[in-house]
Amino acid sequence: MEDLNYLLKREQEELLRAQSAHCRAASHAHQRLANGYAQRIREHVHPYRSQRPDGSAPFALNEQRGERI
Repeated sequence: MEDLNYLLKREQEELLRAQSAHCRAASHAHQRLANGYAQRIREHVHPYRSQRPDGSAPFALNEQRGERI
């Protein structure tokens, strides 16, 4: 079983790197890594991001909120 805290930390680091990247290619690479960590968090045996009845999540990713990175 993967360490959930590690996955959360790495996802946040990659999101920050995506936001501060100096070029679009680097930003996209970091966003893809963050998305990979987000997927592993969703699949973790200890759920962290439960969906609300309206389909939203308490910790929405930037792309789900409509923000561009």
